[in-house]
Amino acid sequence: MKKYLVALTAFTIITIAATAQTKNSSTDNTSQQTHTQMHHKPGYGMHQFHHHGMMMNQLNLTDAQKQQVKDLNTDYKNQLSGLEKDDNITLKDYRSKKASIEQERKSKFQALLTTDQKNKIIQAKKDRSEKMKMMAQKRMEKMKTDLNLTDDQVAKMQAQRESSMEQMKAIRENSSLSEEQRKAQLMDLRKSNHDSMNNILTADQLKKKEELRNNRMTEWKNKRANKDS
Repeated sequence: MKKYLVALTAFTIITIAATAQTKNSSTDNTSQQTHTQMHHKPGYGMHQFHHHGMMMNQLNLTDAQKQQVKDLNTDYKNQLSGLEKDDNITLKDYRSKKASIEQERKSKFQALLTTDQKNKIIQAKKDRSEKMKMMAQKRMEKMKTDLNLTDDQVAKMQAQRESSMEQMKAIRENSSLSEEQRKAQLMDLRKSNHDSMNNILTADQLKKKEELRNNRMTEWKNKRANKDS
């Protein structure tokens, strides 16, 4: 348990350092701090940072709300610190208590928002969901052309994707999971989904897919090299 907490503490220090750098480079320190502390979770990509940053900016938090968020974050940090200092706690209890602390912070954050701000979050999530569906459809159409997929293959891939999205949603909405557990389950799901998709393809299609991937990587490296030169 101590080794786990030492590793977790090291990760936390790295995260805090990264957060501080992001905050210092922002033109609105308070808004950026609110965004980073309330929404930065392990495993988030840059597009997810961008999405949540825009969402927080759209909420137009008042100074009083920003102070409340700051207090929530301070309390959250103190509770986690106390939890990590408990040498007698088991890993199972640690994860359970951490999940409860995270859920409490989430509930308190929701409680300090106005009805209009809550509606903005709901609408932003709907808009993002629709955008993701459109992007997925475009990727599927391109893949169908590039790999010469049959209609049956496309149908199987779409069914697999929809199933994966439902499972992903269930994992993200499972409040009993800690962030570490949620991240691990999402990674396993993505790998399983990737393997299932590949099983639908023929050997020639898999070869073509790998060639296209290598070409994209080469193009990306060339662009980086030209940019840095």
